[in-house]
Amino acid sequence: MHPGFYYNCLRKDLTNLSFLRHRKFSGFLVSMHQSGTHWLKHMLAIAIADEYKLPMPQYNHANDIIGGPKDPRLYPHAPKLASSHTIPHPLLRSKLFRSFVKFPRYVILIRDMRASLISNYEKWETRYHCKFSEYLRGDIKGRKFTNDIWWCIRFLNSWGCLSQKFPSETLIVRYEDLTQNTLAQLERINVFWNLCIGSQSFLLAIEESSKEKMLKKHDPIRPGIAVRTATRTNEEVFTDADNVFFRDICKEYLRYNFGYDYMN
Repeated sequence: MHPGFYYNCLRKDLTNLSFLRHRKFSGFLVSMHQSGTHWLKHMLAIAIADEYKLPMPQYNHANDIIGGPKDPRLYPHAPKLASSHTIPHPLLRSKLFRSFVKFPRYVILIRDMRASLISNYEKWETRYHCKFSEYLRGDIKGRKFTNDIWWCIRFLNSWGCLSQKFPSETLIVRYEDLTQNTLAQLERINVFWNLCIGSQSFLLAIEESSKEKMLKKHDPIRPGIAVRTATRTNEEVFTDADNVFFRDICKEYLRYNFGYDYMN
């Protein structure tokens, strides 16, 4: 038992008002860190640009078409979409509150926690200045790392609860499913957000969103490399002690595993 985890979850969730403030969107893409966010955003942005006759996204983050909630809208006639890594305020899980306040429809992009953590560590290893085993144990207070096991569990538990209560207002997309059948997952999002985008636009988006092409569209003012060409596997990174720790923490704290097997 890690004292303070639930207290820190409640403290951070209650003070996170982002989704309460930014409601005037038709759709919100909410994603785990290192879960393919840039890839999915870029594909959606390419398809939207092709369908709505907009300029193609300049960089691989595609913020000119699907930006953060505070970014200016460059194309008012395009679908009003935004993206975030944010964890929802508890009021979003209240059926009474949502009966009075309208919210966008949320697409939740998730990934196997182990792959997400390895990718985050490899991206920021020089900033973290620690071994992977230390990083894996994380920081319950959320001050040391941009993403760790405790943040992932907060994210999955919060959005898992919300998606269970409001299944028609949330759509879960797993990164692994997106890689295996990309067009089908894009079509799911298309229907869910009522984007009315044709299949040819999505086929173009997939073709233009290869790692090689997206690497050429890196925004030079953004830190780190958003598009990773390779990452190590769980077997290459996790020690036996790491695996025991990971399983124990998931068993104790994770309430929504979204079909991932974290016990093996």
